[in-house]
Amino acid sequence: MSATTKEPYLLNIDEEASKRLNLQHDIITRMLGGKFIPKPVVERLQSLQGTSRSMSYDWPACKQVKYLKIADLATGTGIWLYSIRKELEELDLKAELHGYDLHDNQFPPVNKREDVDFHTLNILDTPKFQEIGPTYHYIHARLLTSVLTKEEWRVAIDNCLEILRPGGFLHFEEIPFGELSIEQDGAPASGGVLEKLQASMKLLKRDLDCGNNIYNYLEELELWETEHHKIDLRACDEETKQMQNVNSRLGLEEFVTNAIARGPEALKRLGFESKEAALERVAGLGKAPGTQAYFVLHSILGRKPGGSFQMQLSSSALSYSDGSEEANDEPEESPDHTPNAAISRTGPQLQAAETEEPQLSFIVPRRGRYQVSYTVTENLDKK
Repeated sequence: MSATTKEPYLLNIDEEASKRLNLQHDIITRMLGGKFIPKPVVERLQSLQGTSRSMSYDWPACKQVKYLKIADLATGTGIWLYSIRKELEELDLKAELHGYDLHDNQFPPVNKREDVDFHTLNILDTPKFQEIGPTYHYIHARLLTSVLTKEEWRVAIDNCLEILRPGGFLHFEEIPFGELSIEQDGAPASGGVLEKLQASMKLLKRDLDCGNNIYNYLEELELWETEHHKIDLRACDEETKQMQNVNSRLGLEEFVTNAIARGPEALKRLGFESKEAALERVAGLGKAPGTQAYFVLHSILGRKPGGSFQMQLSSSALSYSDGSEEANDEPEESPDHTPNAAISRTGPQLQAAETEEPQLSFIVPRRGRYQVSYTVTENLDKK
């Protein structure tokens, strides 16, 4: 997602930038072992869709298999959404996939979007998020570190929670600029270009430690099941490291050419006397033997409170026109007509948890002598 404030965006949003972002995605894919959706999210999604599939036709809200809703913010080319489709298929999960970005420059052509929906959206546009409302079971966002200030990060997180359903997961993946490095034998080897990029980000009040600060804010908001994992490129194989060398050089080229486009004054602020001097410096990056670019990927996860309920199932005898009624101590067994596969029988009452919030109470007509009422007795997630 490009600039959301009046401050300049220091990278590009053109076709070449899209290629670099796709390369960066390939690097991250290797670092994650090819799995994009964290285990707690998978378990939650399976619980929700599994619950829907096992519902009786008697439950009006669950007559069909529920499609989960997943959003990717700062989606760029949408490559993350296209990548998780295979993972969802392997998990036998059905989901609507929505990608959001400030501009549509990098969206696929309309005739090639397949089953992914794309929308323009400023992540700082609070009224728009409030208008959308709690819609998604899982929200993912990646690589906003070059866009948001520390204060704006809080607004962005609050906005994400506005469109996240109770019990849903919010997932950020970030590469903080403060942890980027180009080294040769353990010593800095960027020729000053990387350091100038970091200084520019700091001048623009970007959060160079966004990974830790995002996690701290999720904890402050008392989100559930918060997790913070860090994957250092130093632990990766040589092929992945070489891919990052290319990615790093392309990113810094974008940074310099972007400065060139803004004029001589922008170049001078970065310490370059001319366009030629800047390009020459970038061209030499990483060329010395043993030079390696590094970064640390931060994966931060939190769950919005709510979304799990205990339900009570009770039965009552049906009255007939003559005023009589029939009843036994226990209602007759009715196989395959339970409101939730997770329900366990406890005499005349049945209990269930881990389901989307149903109506507070409703009556379900049944064949035979009984009608059954369902009532939410308590929200388990508040415990």
